Amino acid sequence: MIIDGHAHACGDFLTAESIINKLDKAGVDKVILVPGELNSKKNYSMPNLAEMFPSKNVVKITNSITKFVMGITGTVKQIPEGNEFVYELTKKTKERVVQFVWITQQVEKPDEFLSEKLLEWDFKGVKLHQCWENYSIDSDFFRSVAGWAEKNELPLFIHLFSDIDVIKIIEYKKAHPKLKLIIAHLFGLELFIKDDFKDENLYFDSSTMQLTSSKRLMDAIRFTGAGHVTMGSDTPYGKDNLQKNIDRIKILDISNKEKNLILGENMKQFLKI
Repeated sequence: MIIDGHAHACGDFLTAESIINKLDKAGVDKVILVPGELNSKKNYSMPNLAEMFPSKNVVKITNSITKFVMGITGTVKQIPEGNEFVYELTKKTKERVVQFVWITQQVEKPDEFLSEKLLEWDFKGVKLHQCWENYSIDSDFFRSVAGWAEKNELPLFIHLFSDIDVIKIIEYKKAHPKLKLIIAHLFGLELFIKDDFKDENLYFDSSTMQLTSSKRLMDAIRFTGAGHVTMGSDTPYGKDNLQKNIDRIKILDISNKEKNLILGENMKQFLKI
């Protein structure tokens, strides 16, 4: 099974028809989808920063840009409606779409909201993004969401903002080994390696090739094992990214079994789908 482990409901994945067409063309079974820019058909070209700086965590650069743009546009206000939109796509695509709910600080009581929507939507994970909103790993908001995810045995997918946040989340994860945690874009991988911290419920998202070099991807595989790395396209951020990211995994100097784990088997087992 091949699963796109990280994408947004816009661009190529805006409609049920375009989602099914893109998945079928790439030979992909399912896509994990969260909200994006509401009703936007735009796909973005991105410079291959990872190729220019293969040893660097270039997401630190793009994080600052994203945070600035989001602060001006206020696009985060669209996320609640976007979650509703993703749920509708799960029905229209006959479960080719797997929903993760993107929770924001607009929700006053995150744990109550998530419990209510879990019954209604049967979503499979929760997303947090520190660039679209400003909050600390030490905040009551984060701890409420992470605590709910751990209690309900659902994965928490987080896009971290800074090295300080990586250090804090390592400490949080050490204290909460049962929390299923996915770190977006291999962010802070070097700090995890320096701390020599890994556990059975810690995973690294390798999206996307413009941001995560093949060198750093191989560093992650060597450190945590292929069984703890997932593939994602981050659609629509990068044109034709789904096929490009699949192709990249297929030419890595690892076994076919390891490639299959990254391409989707890890997610299949992780999410019990």
